[in-house]
Order: sequence, then structure tokens, then C-alpha cells
Amino acid sequence: MSKNLIIILFVIFSQIIFSQNRSGNQQGMMVNGKISGTVIDAQTKQTIEYCNIILFNLRDSSMANGTISGKGGKFVIDNVRPGFYFLRASYIGYYNRTIDSILVTPRNPEVDLGIIALDEKTIELTNVVITGEKEVIINNLDKKVINVEKDLTNVGGTAVDVVQNIPSVSVDADGNVSYRGNQNIRILIDGKPSELLGLGSGDILSNIPASQIESIELVTNPSARYDPEGTGGILNIVLKKRINGGLNGNISLTAGTGDKFNGSLNFNYKLPDVNFFASIDSRIHNADNIGNSFRTNNINNSLSYLDQINNGTFNHFGHNFTAGFDITPDNYNTYTFSVRYRKFGFDNESLVKTKNLNSLNEVTRYFERNSDAERRMNAWQYTLSYKRTFDTKGAELTGDIILGDFKMNRDENFLQQNFNNDLTPTGETLTQKGLSNNKNLQWTIQSNYINPIEGFGRIETGFKITLKNFNSKNDYLNFDNNSNIWLNDITRKTDFDYKENVYAIYGIYSNNIGGFQYQLGLRAEQADVTGTENLTNSSFTNDYFSFYPTVHLVQSLPDQQELQLSYSRRVERPNNRRLNPYIDRSDSLNISKGNPELKPEYINALEFGYSKLFGKTAITSSIFYRNTNDAITNFTVVNDDGITETTWRNLAKNLSYGLELTLSSPLVDWFRTNTSFTYFKNEFEGLGISNSDYSWMAKMNNTFMLSKDFNFQINLNYNAPTIMGQSKMKEQFATDFAMKKDFLDGQLSLTLRISDVFNTRKWDSETVGQNFITTSYRKMESRVAYLGISYRLSPGNNNRERERRPRDEEGMDEF
Repeated sequence: MSKNLIIILFVIFSQIIFSQNRSGNQQGMMVNGKISGTVIDAQTKQTIEYCNIILFNLRDSSMANGTISGKGGKFVIDNVRPGFYFLRASYIGYYNRTIDSILVTPRNPEVDLGIIALDEKTIELTNVVITGEKEVIINNLDKKVINVEKDLTNVGGTAVDVVQNIPSVSVDADGNVSYRGNQNIRILIDGKPSELLGLGSGDILSNIPASQIESIELVTNPSARYDPEGTGGILNIVLKKRINGGLNGNISLTAGTGDKFNGSLNFNYKLPDVNFFASIDSRIHNADNIGNSFRTNNINNSLSYLDQINNGTFNHFGHNFTAGFDITPDNYNTYTFSVRYRKFGFDNESLVKTKNLNSLNEVTRYFERNSDAERRMNAWQYTLSYKRTFDTKGAELTGDIILGDFKMNRDENFLQQNFNNDLTPTGETLTQKGLSNNKNLQWTIQSNYINPIEGFGRIETGFKITLKNFNSKNDYLNFDNNSNIWLNDITRKTDFDYKENVYAIYGIYSNNIGGFQYQLGLRAEQADVTGTENLTNSSFTNDYFSFYPTVHLVQSLPDQQELQLSYSRRVERPNNRRLNPYIDRSDSLNISKGNPELKPEYINALEFGYSKLFGKTAITSSIFYRNTNDAITNFTVVNDDGITETTWRNLAKNLSYGLELTLSSPLVDWFRTNTSFTYFKNEFEGLGISNSDYSWMAKMNNTFMLSKDFNFQINLNYNAPTIMGQSKMKEQFATDFAMKKDFLDGQLSLTLRISDVFNTRKWDSETVGQNFITTSYRKMESRVAYLGISYRLSPGNNNRERERRPRDEEGMDEF
């Protein structure tokens, strides 16, 4: 298949859509009627999405039809037979609203109920009134929304601290995210790919302050509108953006033990047709870490051991600036331009003490290796967006052009001191230097069109073009003690170019029949990938065409119950880090490199869910099954010289299946809990690996509301042992505590947070290969006390601050 085929398919599909649109608009008279309206918050006037709308027959109170509110809080109930009805609107945290005496007749088949305002629930205690707040976890049709802005245990932290409190999500010592044991998570920021191109998830998340995050959207089975990358799902970080009229702002400062500081300033200025917004934040984070590893080798039937102890200091700083404006000249068109700049660094100093021992536990070699590494990064992202709405409710056209420009420089210095077997210095030293220069440029061009056709359903189509251009240059130098000069080691010099161009079109059809909603989608993609090592003139090419179908079914049941069934096919493309053949020798006995021969992995994912409301208590459950072919995994071997070599390989198969339960409930007036439990099994087959085991994780977020201006939280997290290919991560447990006191009617807040109260957060693992077993231990500085202060300026509207989710360019609200 070629790019020409995609263009032809897109043209044909567009013609079908627009012809349906014309015919749909010419249908004229309807046999049945429809009821529409808009749901808002009575106090803030903010629209409410995903509000349950149920229509009842007035005669016998039987359920006649139903739906949920969509974008802008709007809803439409179609195919309503003539008759008398009443309607009930319900949403968690709000009082139900009932609209009586609704009459649909053949002469007046369309009934517009206008604005339906819901009041927040209040809990009255002795001398205390507590106003209901946004639910912590909201389960929508194809995603889970976690509102984190009220989570006190994130104060002073980063996105790493935020996501490790999400149900079924775990974070390793390097900040890498996994969901239900799968590390192939696609991370988006405001529905767009991050401008921090080429970095791992840990580096991306650690550079986003928690204070800038409004919510996290976890999409387990995305629709065809999403990029199919990320076999573990999509994690979308929604940043805060204010849209109150006039000037609004927020400033916060936080200090933590062990030289940890951060501050942020956000503001916007809203005029009738223009909204200006900007934010700036800075972060300094210094932390100590310790670790050790012990490896047992069986090379040519001879036992030997490698014992390593390391300790070091991690230093991170970051400065982020974002600015932009929205222009809305009329009721139909919106233009947005924004620019984001990030400048940050990751520095570390470490000392590794290494012992080689023979089968009798006698020292055969001992040396100490000091390393001092600096990484400096700069990233720019420019975004130009357009949105057009139409008279037809729900119809819209969007378009985006996004440019990401990322640069990284790395400078590492190594000093190795050798010792005799009796651990006395030999006087011999080895001095080395590693230099790296990376550049990554990415263009994204995309457009999406949504058209609800009366009597037919909703059609959505779009295209996306992603062009990536990456270059990585690496030099390795050895210091000659005799001549006192640096000598370039040309055997380790690399100059790697990587280009990945992806051309995609998609189509989605959705409709509802009574309380049954369904969505069918198909995405077609052509990927052209090339990699070239310029110094050796070696190269590879991998061009492939794939279809990615998606299915989402939802059945509403009486008594606020719901069933969901979803399916998607997804892909994990090897990125430049996994393909780059550069050899990392920062640890001379444990080296790692990329694998240019990696193939994409494909996954078929199926999920069945059930949710139920019992008064104020919400229970959600899901059963999931994931089958991955050519699964990409870390693969480690020990060579005959005793050096460990780690690279990326394709496994034959990976299966994952299990059960997830979540509970959200105010057990008493002053206490609320959000609890999740996940039980699953992972199976890995291939490359001589046959590894399977059950695992589980549990998370509990407890909030104690002692008064309207004072509350505290306790978070409990437990991860049972989990396998990943050759490795097994042992259990982990941590407890976080935070308390908050508001002043000046909530405008001024003082927060105290203690992370990992009992200092139990650590990473123990075991890796098993054909001729070795390695046990490892890592402990980062995790018990930290943070003190934070924030001041919020939001004039009018009773000093309430409203947050607007940025428009979803990646289709975060497509169903």
C-alpha cells in the first residue's frame, strides 16, 4: 500500500460524508420528535459534560429514553414519540433536577428545554457547610478522568507524583510509567504529543510541575481518532487554563527538605473576543540515591560473581514558559496561537564500587568508578489551531499545525581507579569523557470534522500527518596520561539519523438507540521509517501500512447502571532511542544499545465494564484482555567476558488479562475515600523466555474534611511483585500525607505535605537470563516534607476559579 491509496480513501470517505450531510439536511418532516437542552453548574455557569439525562413517560414513570450531555453540556434525545414526559438530569456531586410536563406533538415535535442548572450538593455539619466538589475519578465512555488539582499529596511534586496515585498505574525508579504491567504508554500534553521529543516518560513527567495539572485522562481503549501508538493506552495530561472574565491569576511557592524548591505564576486576561494567557514556573530538585546489585554468572560451567554498590546525587532544574491567545471574532470561529518553551537539566554524580569474585568468593578485581554527568535540554513548541462550529448542534471542524523543536546536549566525565586484589590502590587511573548532541524536529498537521446527521447518526472523519526528523551524534574520548591530551575513540563515535513519517486518515460512526450507544471506527496509516548511521554508511528502511479498527458499545440500565464493551487494535513503534545502535558504556561492565532490527509490536485489546451508583457511592468494574504480538522488551545477556549487554528485542507474544475495581464514596459527612484494586496476570513467551505470574495493586485516597477551610489527606499505595519479560519487580508500599488550610475565603492557601511517610518506597528487582541471575536494589530520597503557599486572584463570580480544558486536538472527547 502507498500514500496515494490513503489519499484516495480519504477523498472517497469525505464524499460519502458530505453527501450524507446534504441528504440528512433535506429530510424535512420527522416521524418522531426530539428533546434538547444544555446542562450547567448553577453557581459557576460552567457547562457539565457526561450528565445523565433520563426521559420518563408521565403516565406510568417508565423510562422512555436517555442519553448523556456532551461537549458544552449539550444533549439531544432523538426518536421521541408524541406524548407527555418528564426528564431527570443527574450528576455526581449535584442535586438531581427534574423537568415536568414536557409535551411532544406532531405539530411541535422539537422541544428545547434551554438551560438546565444543577446545584452542588452541600453537607451541613455543626457550624460548618461543605460544598460538593468535582469528583476525583470520573469514568466516561472511553476514558477515565482523574481530577488531581485537589489532591494535596501532589503539592511540591511533578507529574511523576501525580500519576503514581492513579489506579492501576505504577512508576519505577527512573519515572517510567506502566499501566497494568505495560510500559508502552503514550503520553500527551493537552491532547498533543510532547515537545520533549526523544525523551523517556520519566524525563517528560519530571519536568511538568504538579501545580500546573488540572486532570489526568487515562484512555485504555482509544477510538480511531487517536494515534494508535501506545499499546498500554494513552495518558493525557490536561494543564490548567483559566477563562474567567477580566484579569485572573495564581501564584504559588513551595519548599521541601533537602534543597527542593519550586514556584509558579499563572494569569489570563479575558476580553469579549480575545483571551490572553501565560504561565511561568521554575523548579530545583536535589536528591540522594543509593543502590546495589549482585550478579551470579555461570559462564562455560564456571561460577563467578559481580558485586556493585553505588551512591550518588541527582540534581534537576527546570524552567517552563507558556503564552498564547484565543481570538473569537464571532459565534462560529476560534483561532488559537500558543508557544511553550522549556529549559531544563538533569545532572548526577555517582560512585560505583565494583568487585569481581570467583567461585570461592575471592576478589579477582576491584575498582571504583566516579561519574559526573550533565544533560542540558531546550524545547520549543508552536501551535496554531482553528475551530469552526455550525448551526447544526455538535457539528464542528478543527485544524492544527504544531511544530516541536528539541535539542539536548550531554557531557559525561568518568574517572576509574583500579585496586589490587587486597583492595590497595594500584595508582592506575582511567579517565574518559562522553559527549552527546541530539536534535529532534517534529511537524504535526491534523484536521477533524464532526457532523451529526438527523435520523442517521454522527459521522466523524479526519487526517493526521506526523513528520519526525532526529539526529544523534556521540563522541567518546580517552585521556592519555603520558601526553596529557584527550584522544577521540573513533570506534565509539556515532552519527545517527532517524526519520519517521506517518500519514493517517480515519472515520468514525456513532449513534444511539434508546439507552444503547455504539461507535465504530477505522483508522488507516502508512508509516515510512528510515535510519542511517552516517559514519559506517549502514542504514535500514521499514515501510508498512496498517488498519486499526475500534468498537465501543454502551448500554444504560435502570437505577443508574451502565455496561461498556470496547475493542481496539494498536501499535507500538520502536522509537529512535530503541533503534539507535549507539552503545552506552557509562558502566563498563553493564552496557546497553539500541537495535535497528526492531519491528513494531501490535496489540488487540478487549475490555468489558460495569458501573453503578448507590446514592453517593460510585462503583466501577472492568475485565480486560490484551494480546500482543512481537512485543518489544528489554533483553539482557552476559557475554563470555562477563560484561552484561542489554538491548531491545521482539518477543513472540505477551498476554495480559485481569480485573479492575474502583470505589468512590463519602462514608460519612466528613470523610471520603477513593479506592482501587487491580488483579491481573502477565505472560511472556519467546527468546527463550517463558515467564508468567499473577500480580495486584491497590490504592486508597482518603480525604478528611474537618471544616470548610481545613482538610487533610492520606494516600496508601501497594504494588505486589510484577514480572516484565526477564525481570521481576518486588513489592512496594508507600504512604503520603498532606494537610491544607484556606484563608481569605479560599484565595490564600497553606499546605503541608510529607511524601513516603515511613520511608518504604524502594525498588527491588530480579533479572534472570540464560547464564546469570541479577538482584538489584535502588532507593531514592523519597521521604520529603514540603511547605507550600498559594494565592489565587479570581475577581467576580464569588471568587470562584474555573478551569477550562483546552480543546482536544487528539480527540479526547470524540464519543
